[in-house]
Amino acid sequence: MPTAVGELNRILRDFNAKYRASLSAVVSRSGVPIAWALPPDARVDNLASLSPPKRVIVEAEKGTLIATGVGPKSFFVAMVPGKTETVTSGLEQTATSIRHVLQGQG
Repeated sequence: MPTAVGELNRILRDFNAKYRASLSAVVSRSGVPIAWALPPDARVDNLASLSPPKRVIVEAEKGTLIATGVGPKSFFVAMVPGKTETVTSGLEQTATSIRHVLQGQG
């Protein structure tokens, strides 16, 4: 049986591959990284300071940064190319999968 962190890492890698995300992570609201799939030059602790109330979306030239809550104690953050609309269903599916793992149901 895979560990929760291992399962979260798999979910993040799958999300990155399917939606061409350059990074994704699950971080506690207190700023502790739980799981991540980042390029070698990225630092997960830079993402830990976001802690969105529900969802934060920042659109820029190189893509869109999205941070969304996945429970009372953690959030999911991802950097995707293009606009949010192109990955909305994938974000919801991934957030649901993360919630299940964090609740011990995954």
